[in-house]
Amino acid sequence: MKLKLHALFLAWAVSCTAHVAGVTIAVGAGESCATPSDAAKIVHDGDTVLIRPGVYHDVCTWRASRLTITGPRPPACATIVPPTDKQLAGGKGLWVVDGCDVSISDMSFEGAKCNDKNGAGLWIGAQSGTTRVERCSFSLNENGILTSAAPRAELHIERCRFHGCGHGDGYSHNIYVGRIARLVCRQIDSSHCRNGHCLKSRALVTEILDSRFDDGDDGLSSYLVNCPNGGQVLLSRSTLVQSPVAPNGIMVSLGEEGAYPGSTFRDEGNRFENRRTPGIKVRNMCPAANADSL
Repeated sequence: MKLKLHALFLAWAVSCTAHVAGVTIAVGAGESCATPSDAAKIVHDGDTVLIRPGVYHDVCTWRASRLTITGPRPPACATIVPPTDKQLAGGKGLWVVDGCDVSISDMSFEGAKCNDKNGAGLWIGAQSGTTRVERCSFSLNENGILTSAAPRAELHIERCRFHGCGHGDGYSHNIYVGRIARLVCRQIDSSHCRNGHCLKSRALVTEILDSRFDDGDDGLSSYLVNCPNGGQVLLSRSTLVQSPVAPNGIMVSLGEEGAYPGSTFRDEGNRFENRRTPGIKVRNMCPAANADSL
């Protein structure tokens, strides 16, 4: 009996060791998981999910932490669109991310809509850790990315494209980040939001680097960059182009809803082109700051 129990213990220990190391789960036609929601039901902390090319009429919630979720590299594409009943995960997004330290790359999210007009391609509810979104595309969602308020969480967005999001009522945006610790946007392209903002951030720290916000001659974005509570804001080496038909002539707005204590704004090496007349390059309403108008 003791030998049998010892063998069972060893088997359990090996199983636990394998689990800690993480497993790889493939998603797609012919795989053990046909859809991302199938994978979301069985993943554990530290796993990797590989999503094969295809269009997935599917929504899901990722609850595990330390996940790596990746689609195919271009020119192949994995696209997430609403299911036939058009219901979103939790009534919030195509994908809801509740786990911490999740990395998502090489995915496309399209067409998220819901009854409250706030449907998101990615709805991020992680309360701590860093969520990373890389080389993803967001189009025709009411919000491209939407986050909860989580003062211990960070969001890093890199080499992603956002186009044509927003319900059209001015309350949804290409990117809308709640009160989190830090937002970093690097090499993103965000344009043509439908009467909302290309980027709205309530993060305590917002860093925008080497990015592009270009509405051309016909875009209807409101602010290109909006930090309504200020914070520590860095805008560096980026291009901003406001269209002549934009509903709002202000390109960058800071602190108009009440600034966090000690808010600062650094404008480093950016190119501003405001095609709307009259137009304002930066309106900074944080204490002891003056607007810089064109």
